[in-house]
Amino acid sequence: MHNDCYYLSQEIAGLSFQYRADFPSCLKKFIVFVDIAPTFYQMAENIIQKQIQLVVNDLKEAIDGADGFQNTHQPQQFELATFSINQVVDILEKVRVIWEPVMAASTYKRSMCILLDAFFSRVTKDLLLLDDMAAEETLQLQRLIHMALENLSPLFQSISTEVDEKDKLTKENPLSFLDELIPSLRKLRRLADLFDMPLKSITTIWESGELVQRGFTSSEVENFIKAVFTDSPLRKECLWRIQSTKS
Repeated sequence: MHNDCYYLSQEIAGLSFQYRADFPSCLKKFIVFVDIAPTFYQMAENIIQKQIQLVVNDLKEAIDGADGFQNTHQPQQFELATFSINQVVDILEKVRVIWEPVMAASTYKRSMCILLDAFFSRVTKDLLLLDDMAAEETLQLQRLIHMALENLSPLFQSISTEVDEKDKLTKENPLSFLDELIPSLRKLRRLADLFDMPLKSITTIWESGELVQRGFTSSEVENFIKAVFTDSPLRKECLWRIQSTKS
C-alpha cells in the first residue's frame, strides 16, 4: 500500500507537464491542474509511519522482557537479557526481509534507522538507570552490547549498501557513518567502553566534551559513576569535576 501511494504521488506530479501541451491553446489559460500528488505522498507517509510504530511496539515488548537488564551477573537474569536481545534481532531481521526488496532505497534506510534508533535508545536508557552494579555485572552488560551489535551487523550492512558512493568515500569506518544516521548507536557503543574504563579516564573524556558529543548528560555520567564505583575520595573528586564542567 505504501509503495502504491508513493508511486501514484510521483506519477501524478508529472501529469501537468506531460499533458498540458496537448490542450488547445485557447483552453490552456483556463485549465487548472489540481495537484493531488502531496495527498498521495502523505498517505504513503502515514502508512509507513503506522508500520514503523507497530514494529516499535514489538521491539518495546521484547525489551521489556529483559527486566531492565538488572542483575545480569546472575545466570538466569543474563539468559533473560540475552533472550530479549535475540528477540529484537529476530524482529528486525524479519522486517528487513520483508521491506528491503520492495521499498525505495531511501525509504528503507530511513525506516530501519528509526527502528534501530528506538532500540538503541531504549537499551541505553535502561542501562543508565541501573544502580549499584557489581564488577561482574558491568562486564556482562558490556558483553550484551557487543553481542547485540554483532548480531545486527547484517542489518547494518543492508543500510550501508543504500549509502551513496560519494558518501562512502568520505567515511573510512562504516560504523562511523552509521553513528551519524543513528545517534543512539554512538552513545551505546561509548557506553560499552565506559563499563571497563577507569574512573579518572571517564572524568577526563567528560571534561574533553566527547561524552556530550555522544549524547550523554552530566547527570547520566554522575549516576553511572555512582553505580559502578564505590564511594571514595577519588569518586567525590571526579563527581565534583563533572559537576563543575556541566554543559
